[in-house]
Amino acid sequence: EPFGMFLVLVDPDSKFEKLLGIASIAPYFIMCSLTTLIVRSRELVVCGWLGGHLLNEVLNFLLKRLLRENRPEGAPAVGFDVHGMPSAHSQFMGFYLSFSSCVLAYRVRNCSMIWKVGAASFNLVLSVSVAYGRVRLGFHTPAQVVVGLAVGFCAGLAHYAACGKFLFPLFPAISTWRLSKLLLLKDGAHVDNVLQFEYDAYQAAERRAE
Repeated sequence: EPFGMFLVLVDPDSKFEKLLGIASIAPYFIMCSLTTLIVRSRELVVCGWLGGHLLNEVLNFLLKRLLRENRPEGAPAVGFDVHGMPSAHSQFMGFYLSFSSCVLAYRVRNCSMIWKVGAASFNLVLSVSVAYGRVRLGFHTPAQVVVGLAVGFCAGLAHYAACGKFLFPLFPAISTWRLSKLLLLKDGAHVDNVLQFEYDAYQAAERRAE
């Protein structure tokens, strides 16, 4: 039996649908990437980002049970919630698009505007591709993906605004907690270039070891 969470049915003769099928797993890849980034970098801002995505999933779960709108007729049913409003994939990508854009605009420094615009544009294309794919592949109606994108985008903006007002200012204090020291959690907001900072630290440690 196919694993429903990753089930994608495409026309075997359509390369375009195969690309949309690949794009549809972007939310799972992004969640794995954020989790890996937390384990690797221990950055508090990434913890807040991942936490926002989890809250967004809870919001989607509640909205689906409040609105109780079914998926379109003929939608694949293996492992999926019968309710389709709003689309979870689209809501996820809407949240990712707005929150990542805010991070690029306000948290990423020592980086050219061209790179930031390029990254934001890629995220926009990816988000639209995932949303369109949910309609093209028969999982959702156009209204369900539009509402999902809108809800997720607004949720991402609201979460970043809340983090900026209430959470980010607490990061310096949180990083001094005993648990934070045990888990090596840190706030890198004061570091312009983390890669350069880490490289310089490794080089300095190597010189001291000589």
